[in-house]
Amino acid sequence: MEGNPYQKYELGKENIGLDIGPSTIAIVGESTAELKEFCEDVVLIDKDKRRINRKMDRQRRANNPSNYQNNGTVKKGKKKWVYSNRYLHTRSKHRELERRIKEVRKQLHGRDTNQILQLASSIQTEKLSYKAFQKMFGKSIARKAPSMFLNILKRKVKSRGGEFREFPTYSTKLSQTCHCGMIKKKTLEERWHKCGCGVVAQRDLYSAFLARYVTKSNRVDIKKAKMDWIQFSFVLDKCVSNLERRKPERKLISTFGI
Repeated sequence: MEGNPYQKYELGKENIGLDIGPSTIAIVGESTAELKEFCEDVVLIDKDKRRINRKMDRQRRANNPSNYQNNGTVKKGKKKWVYSNRYLHTRSKHRELERRIKEVRKQLHGRDTNQILQLASSIQTEKLSYKAFQKMFGKSIARKAPSMFLNILKRKVKSRGGEFREFPTYSTKLSQTCHCGMIKKKTLEERWHKCGCGVVAQRDLYSAFLARYVTKSNRVDIKKAKMDWIQFSFVLDKCVSNLERRKPERKLISTFGI
């Protein structure tokens, strides 16, 4: 059937910057900023999956002691594996959890993309190499599928006439750049952007802020970012204050730096 499906909400009006990491997502617009754990509910289900994986390994070893060496490693060569009924029952639980993770991840991606689209008509973010991410954060990338999230977001915003743009990290260096013009390399452990000019901000939120000012020549518009910083500093500080207020109620992941 021709035409477009019914839309439950209208596209927002703001220009926002995104910073997506292996475990966090930072969203910065004119009126609001948000920093949250990426696919948090998937992480909770994955804990149950790891527990079942360990149980399956114990059952395999108990049923096939001759297939393992004295140091616990699997012997080389062709082997015959014996699977008990209890192991088969545990394996079916494992497959069900895999299915749940896939469905919950898809649902969360849809919810987060809709939330962003209600705020923004123009989105800018870094073009990340997810193959490199897989080498460093393989388990996290497999659980949360950030590339799939960006593809869904790109498809939705373009189908509604919005703008989605990815820019290379080599020329922008958002995690190293300050809007005063200083460029300083940071380690992964440094979760706060602190510059000699007096700027202090949460690292992911600050990168999302700078992403808004990347020009079509793939350079950060330092002058414009400097003019708008006072306004956006209140937005970023409010986001951090909200996270600090939530900390006694629930544990925050360490990459927030709070």
